[in-house]
Amino acid sequence: MSDHGHSRWNRVLCAFLAGLCVSLVSGCKTPTTYRVDETGTVSESRAKRDLGVDYLSTRRTGMAIRELTESLELDPLDPETHLWLGEAYRRKGRSDRAESYLLEALALAQGKRELGTEQAARLNLSALLSQLGRYEDAIEHCEQLATDPTFAAPWRPLSNCGWALMKLGRLDEARVHFETALEFFPRFGSALLNLGILEERQGHHLAAIAAFEKALRSRRLGVSGHAEANFRLGEIFVSLGRRDQAVSHFRDAAKVAPEADWGSQSQAYLDLLQ
Repeated sequence: MSDHGHSRWNRVLCAFLAGLCVSLVSGCKTPTTYRVDETGTVSESRAKRDLGVDYLSTRRTGMAIRELTESLELDPLDPETHLWLGEAYRRKGRSDRAESYLLEALALAQGKRELGTEQAARLNLSALLSQLGRYEDAIEHCEQLATDPTFAAPWRPLSNCGWALMKLGRLDEARVHFETALEFFPRFGSALLNLGILEERQGHHLAAIAAFEKALRSRRLGVSGHAEANFRLGEIFVSLGRRDQAVSHFRDAAKVAPEADWGSQSQAYLDLLQ
């Protein structure tokens, strides 16, 4: 792959990694790379798109939406701009608009044979649809990616599919997906966290503890995932009567995400235990 191709793929990776369900990214910095036409002139639509991507990478989502929308007005058939707008609206909690833009990105990318954008749109859709509770629809997209030999990170759709299967009560299938994801990438924090949740759900406390601790050691969890793993460990240790260990994990969760649900729930436990 050319340097230009690597730069393009890296930008796409940053888009779909940001905030996946179950997941994943903190501070994926996107390089500013403007495309040029045959005359060597930067396309205005692509310059605006790249500026929007830079804003998105630094979590200035409102400014990103403004630039990406202007880019789309100049080039309404660009699949990458639809992809970025889908991610931006997902971050804003506008699930309806996020889904619409991601579906359009998928259709346009397929028509233009832009495989990287098509794959990114499918991965984001699988995460978004799971967040909306549409697990069967999510599985359709992530299974296609998980079995696609050209997709460079199969552990991500495998973990997304495992989550959807677990929510549908198909626990044996979910376990296979999580374990396969970890065969590809043993330190993938999201799959470790999800496997721990599955073990906890099945009453396998020691296996759950091991999975959550591996997830924390992986250093590949976002703030929310880090707090969730500690909270769940705290709950398990409470049930086992191991108060000191429970307090330690609740403190870590409350410290890392004091305003989030996992942090506030942990603080509530601490108020009872101390």
